Amino acid sequence: MEKICQFFRNNYVLANCEDAIYKKAFSLNLSHYQMSQVPDIIEQCETLLKLFLNQNKLTKIPSSIGNLVRLQVLTLDYNKLDEFPICICRLVSLKFLNVSCNNIVRLPPELGYLTLLETFWCNNTGLLELPVEIRNCERLETLGVRGNPLKKLPESIGALSSLRWFTAENCELEELPLTVALLGSLVHLNLKGNRLRRLPRMLMAMQKLRFVFLNGNCIDELPTRAQLEELRTLNMLNLSQNPIGHHSDLQLMALRQTNLYVDPPPNQEDIACDCTSSRTSLNSREHQEEQARGDDSSDWENSVRTSELDTTDDSGLEANIEDLSVMLPEMSRFVTTF
Repeated sequence: MEKICQFFRNNYVLANCEDAIYKKAFSLNLSHYQMSQVPDIIEQCETLLKLFLNQNKLTKIPSSIGNLVRLQVLTLDYNKLDEFPICICRLVSLKFLNVSCNNIVRLPPELGYLTLLETFWCNNTGLLELPVEIRNCERLETLGVRGNPLKKLPESIGALSSLRWFTAENCELEELPLTVALLGSLVHLNLKGNRLRRLPRMLMAMQKLRFVFLNGNCIDELPTRAQLEELRTLNMLNLSQNPIGHHSDLQLMALRQTNLYVDPPPNQEDIACDCTSSRTSLNSREHQEEQARGDDSSDWENSVRTSELDTTDDSGLEANIEDLSVMLPEMSRFVTTF
């Protein structure tokens, strides 16, 4: 039965490709087909702007993909790639690229050829380092490298002047390069679950920064009241699940500064603070969160969605395709032909 299903899948993929060639289509969705290889015919889909190959079983990408020079969106997440396909670096019109959840430990320096790239996801691939040439992707607005054994970031990351969302949670970062302070457009910074030992001081210089997640690190150096005052422009600074998270002084500051998130005290009464003032502060925080979440266009909503994203949201990028179980009854009449 599996061979029959695969037969139908393969033929449906070919039919989709032929249809895209005939109609000079701008978009082709070949995700969720359990493909082990990309059909050769795809190189004839010269008009494509969007190509979805995520959630298959691809181990290689044919070099002919590099001839689809008009391509702006390419999704390869949740496959079985064991290296970054170098042919992608010839797709100089690319704006969105997702290679998450493969086995890609290194990115080639040629990644810097993708100067129009705006969104790049490389989550959970085993990535060991970002190439210095990432600096050439000056239009990059969203960069996700979560769940990788990254121990440091390149100094050149400071050249990404358009970067608004950067998520590197659950990596192995022990410090940040000072050039991070040059990320003047950054709104959302998620460094949850790393090995940072102190509050990065360059945060004070980043005027557009609004959401900072430092929870789950190794921060044991208590920030001064003056440092926290400088970060009042943030909507959220999460310092919970750190060695300093239970420090009474920090918990007291959190009750007075509504954007600061720390571990809740074992006993609220242990904090020497006026009850009415504390209640007002906490209510203010809840109101702030509720108000932010209620606005779909807010930076809060966008930053949370981006942070949690591992794969492509097909509903937003491409219309849903028919389920194979719906197609099988109609196509079953062809079973006797092989």
